[in-house]
Amino acid sequence: MATSTDGDQLLMATLLNDHGSAGPYESYRHLREAHPVLQTGSGVLVLSRYHDCDTALRDRKLGKVDESLGFRLADVPEDLQRRAMHRFRRTMLFRNPPDHARLRRLVTDVFTTRHIEQLRASVTAIIDGLLNEMSSETEIDVMTVLALPLPVNVIGDLLGLPIEGRELAAPLVRNLVAPLEPMADAAAVQRAADAEDQLADYLGALLVEKRARPADDLLSRLADARGDDTLDEDECIGTAILLFAAGFETTTNLIGNGLAALLATPGQADLLRRRPDLAANAVEELLRYDAPVQTNGRTVLEPTTIAGVDLHPGQVVLTLLGAANRDPDQFIHPETLDITRTGAGPLSFGAGIHFCLGAALARMEGAELFPRLLNRFPSLAPAGEPTWRPGLSFRGLSSLPVSTT
Repeated sequence: MATSTDGDQLLMATLLNDHGSAGPYESYRHLREAHPVLQTGSGVLVLSRYHDCDTALRDRKLGKVDESLGFRLADVPEDLQRRAMHRFRRTMLFRNPPDHARLRRLVTDVFTTRHIEQLRASVTAIIDGLLNEMSSETEIDVMTVLALPLPVNVIGDLLGLPIEGRELAAPLVRNLVAPLEPMADAAAVQRAADAEDQLADYLGALLVEKRARPADDLLSRLADARGDDTLDEDECIGTAILLFAAGFETTTNLIGNGLAALLATPGQADLLRRRPDLAANAVEELLRYDAPVQTNGRTVLEPTTIAGVDLHPGQVVLTLLGAANRDPDQFIHPETLDITRTGAGPLSFGAGIHFCLGAALARMEGAELFPRLLNRFPSLAPAGEPTWRPGLSFRGLSSLPVSTT
C-alpha cells in the first residue's frame, strides 16, 4: 500500500483535471501502475484495480453514509454540506440494512428483468418517435434530441410524471448531484440545496395528488406505501427524486459516451449495423470503455481488510470504477473498444447490495437504441467537437453534434 505525496499528487491530477474527450484513462493507468492501493494523507483508501474495487463494493462491512462529506476537496461549510441533498440522503442510495432493504423492496419489482421486458415495446416506440423527428434534420445535437429525452420520458412514464414536470425536473437534477463530485465547491453545493428544495416542492405536491387520485405508476405506489413499507415524508420525496434522477442521468451518459466511442471507431459502428444481435454485448463494452459513473464510495461500518489494508469504522474507501474497467489484469487490450468482448462484466453499475437498481432498464434502452440509430442513419458522423461536462464521478457530454446525411 502506498501513502506517498507522489500518490496524492497523482490522485489529485486524476480527480481535478478536465480530461475532455480523452477521458481520465491515462491518469488512471499511471495511478493504477504506481499506487494501485493508495491511502491518502486524510486516510481515504483509493482503489483502482478491478478485483480490489469489486471486493470493496461487495464487502458487507462497508456501507453507504455520505462519502462526499469525507472526501471534500473544496472548502464548503459543514452546515451547507449537510443541508444539500438532506432528503436525497434518506434514500436507499445512502442507507444500509435494514433500511436499505425496506426502501428498495418498495420499487424493486418494477426493475426486474421480467418487467423490463414488458416495457420493451413502449421504449422502442419512444425511440422510433425520436428517430423520426431526427430524420428531418441534417445536423443535430444528440444529447439534446435523443440522449436526454429518451431516458427522461421512459422514467417519467414509469413514475407518472407529467410532461411539464419532466422539463422542470431534469435540469434541477443536474444541479442536485453536483455535490457527489469530490471537487464540488460551495457555490455548487448551494445550487444543489436550492435544486433539492425546488424538486421537493414540486414532487411533494404531486405526491399529495397521487394519494387523492392514485394511478398505476411509481409515484402512486410511494404515496400509498403502508405497513412495513411506510415511508416518512422525507423518505417519500427523496425516493421520488432518486428514481427520477437515477432513471435518466446514467442512461443519458451511456448514450452520449457510447455513441461518441462508436463514431470514433467506425469499424465497430459498422459491425453493430451488420450484427444487431450484438447490441446487448455492445452495451456492456460501451459501459466498460467509457463508464457513465466513474467513481463509487463506501464508508467502513465494521473493521475489515481490503487489498491487504486494515480498515476502521468511519474510514472512506473510493473505488475508481473507470480505472477498474480498464485493468489489464482483467481485460485483454483494455484501451481497445471491442463489442464482441466477452468475460467479466464492467463495474459501471457498482456491485453488491447497492448495485444500480435501474441497470437492466438502462441496458435495455441502450440495446434497443444503438442498432436502430446506426441503421436509420448509415452516414451518421461527427459534425464538430463534443463538449464534455466538468467533473469525474459522472462522466458525460453536454453536447455531441452529428450530421445525419
